[in-house]
Amino acid sequence: MYHLVIINQQYPPETAATGQIAQQLARSLARSGRFESVTVVCGRAYYEDAGGAPDRDGGDGVIVRRLWNTAFPKSSIPGKLFNQLTFMLALLFWRAPRHARVLVTTAPPLAVAVLAAKNLLGGFRLYMSAQDLYPDVLIAAGSARANGLLCRALRAVMRWAMQSCARVIAISTDMAAHLRAIYGLEGVRVIPNPALEQVRVLPCDPSPPFVVQYSGNFGAAHEYHTLLDVMRRLRDNEGILFQIAGGGSHYDAIKREAEGLPNALFEGYAPAERISERLAKADISVVIFDGAFRDALMPSKYAGILASGRPVLLISGRVNDIARDIFREGIGLSFDHGQSEAIAGALEELAARPHQARMMGRRARALYDREYAAGKAYAGYADILCE
Repeated sequence: MYHLVIINQQYPPETAATGQIAQQLARSLARSGRFESVTVVCGRAYYEDAGGAPDRDGGDGVIVRRLWNTAFPKSSIPGKLFNQLTFMLALLFWRAPRHARVLVTTAPPLAVAVLAAKNLLGGFRLYMSAQDLYPDVLIAAGSARANGLLCRALRAVMRWAMQSCARVIAISTDMAAHLRAIYGLEGVRVIPNPALEQVRVLPCDPSPPFVVQYSGNFGAAHEYHTLLDVMRRLRDNEGILFQIAGGGSHYDAIKREAEGLPNALFEGYAPAERISERLAKADISVVIFDGAFRDALMPSKYAGILASGRPVLLISGRVNDIARDIFREGIGLSFDHGQSEAIAGALEELAARPHQARMMGRRARALYDREYAAGKAYAGYADILCE
């Protein structure tokens, strides 16, 4: 058996999605009995909601080691970048167990390059779980030019680092195709992120209003004007309520611009132990996925929606894995950005026929159990890491 090390800068009690995914993965692999030990290497907590994270803790046999990094708040972009830089510097001096299997995520994005450089003379076997891709996210956001010097240099570094890995795991088929086409990777495996273990199906409330819920991060990859326009079009429909729960730059923007709308309710993030209660309030759950980001990331909230047994309202500019599921499985509605009039009409029709929404939700949960369940995902990771 092998010693396994999982590297991700964020880790609970921080609520960052990648940290919660890393925790579930680590605990599942420790319980599998297929590794001599499972260690998580993460950073010093700097998310405001983390509280006093201990330097060392563990669960289900997982050893957690926190490396030192600066702890500027995530609201400061320069501070967040410096937090990542200092974590990678600490990672450079961290000593990996010899002959270990090391799984590094893209949090921070260049951690895989640090590990690849450390492993030039051998010592451990390196794997990568691509939760998002840089500089591709920056290009999609319009913050950098694909043919710019910085982007070309970053892509060259990432190409070399990922080709140094024994295996790269992508979280969507679109990301896998992008890795093959742009980075020249072969043998990319696709393992979608599962929902949090706390998510379970709770009964729907059949009484009005019909709740359209957006829950989770609402950032640069999530265009909000279409949803805002839908809310405005339906402001006089007392039978439909929009619940926007979470945080992020676009959360603040839509909250500000929706001020005064009687059909809008804004709430903050829900703690992990209450996520099922939050998702159960929805009659339909919204995923906004800017088409420009399709190849670089995948909304982590999608699996949680499926697991909660709720239908999906997708607002996206390009066909992606979520849209394919909706069309193939009948688990919700799919529209492009700007189709606010059509979305408003579809929601009014669905609110008038709530049994249709419940049927879509049952199909969504069945799809989760068949394709996205945590047991299937983590068994896939174990097979790859032990191959």
